[in-house]
Amino acid sequence: MKKTPSRTLVFSLALFVFSVAVGCSPEIILPATPASTPSPTQIFMITATLPATQTPLPTATAVGIPPTKPVAPVEGQTTSQLNVRGAPSAESEQVGTVEIFAKVQIVGKDPSNKWWMILLPESSTEKGWITTQFVQVADTSSVPVINVALQGENNAPIAEVNSTESVSVATIVPTALLASAPLDGDSAEAPAVNITLSEASVPYLNYSNDISSPEGDAGDWVKFALEGKTGQEQIVSVVVDCSGSSKLNLELLQNGVTLQSWPNITCGQQRHQLQLYLFVSAPYTLHLFPAPGDTALHYVSYTLAVQLTK
Repeated sequence: MKKTPSRTLVFSLALFVFSVAVGCSPEIILPATPASTPSPTQIFMITATLPATQTPLPTATAVGIPPTKPVAPVEGQTTSQLNVRGAPSAESEQVGTVEIFAKVQIVGKDPSNKWWMILLPESSTEKGWITTQFVQVADTSSVPVINVALQGENNAPIAEVNSTESVSVATIVPTALLASAPLDGDSAEAPAVNITLSEASVPYLNYSNDISSPEGDAGDWVKFALEGKTGQEQIVSVVVDCSGSSKLNLELLQNGVTLQSWPNITCGQQRHQLQLYLFVSAPYTLHLFPAPGDTALHYVSYTLAVQLTK
C-alpha cells in the first residue's frame, strides 16, 4: 500500500488557510475617541432697517380739563349809583357805572366779602367789581369766592431758608400805587347824581367815586331835592367815608351859593356824619374835592350817603 504524504498535505492546507486568513481578514476599526462637542453658535437675526423718513408724527390731541358746572348768577339791586372797578379795590381803574336801583348779576366775591364781581350791564361776558355795601341781595350762599392779585401786591417769594440755618429776612411792605381819578365829566350844571328824596319812595341815596388833583377828576357834584311843601323843614343826614392820600373838602350849595362848608375832613379813620336842617325849596348840591396836602397827587376815594331822617 502506497503511503500518503499526509503530513505534507496537512501542512500545505494549514499554510493555505493561514494565508487566506491573513490576506482576507476584515479591517478592524477601533472606535475613535469622541472629540468634545462644540456648543452651538448663537445665531443673531439682523433685520435690515430703512432710513428714517421725514413723515411728521401725528399731533397730540390736548386733553382738556372737564369743565366745572357753571354757577348761575345771583341777582342783586343797587341802592346807590356805583362805580364798576377792574379789580376789588377803590384804587383800581373804573370800567363802568351802575345806576341806583339797578339790577345786577353777581358771579363772584372777593375773600373779604367787600366786593361783588358782576356782569357788566352792557355785556354778557365782561365782568367788573362793585362794593357790597350798597347792594341788596337775598341769598349769597352760592356766590363763589374769586381770588384776585391786586396791583402793588408783592407775590414773589422772599427767601428759601434751610431749617438748619438761621437767616434774617427783611419783609418788604408793598406801597399802594395811587393813580389819578378818571374824568367823569360831571359839573355843577351836570351833576353826577340828580335825585329827589322822598320818605315814601326814595328816602336815601348812596354814591361812591374818587377824585384827585392836580391831575384827574378834581371834584364831584351830587344834587338832591326834597319832596314836600315849600318851606317845610326836613332833617337830612349826610355820612362821608373816605380814604386816600389827602383830606376831603365838602360844600353844600343852593342856586350856586355856598351855604355851608366842611374843610379838611380826615380820611381813613372813621365815618363823618353831619345833621342838616334843610327846607323844601330849590335843590341842594354837595361838592366834594380833595384838600391840598403834602403829596404830589391829592387822591381821595369816598362813599357819600344822604338820607332823610324823621
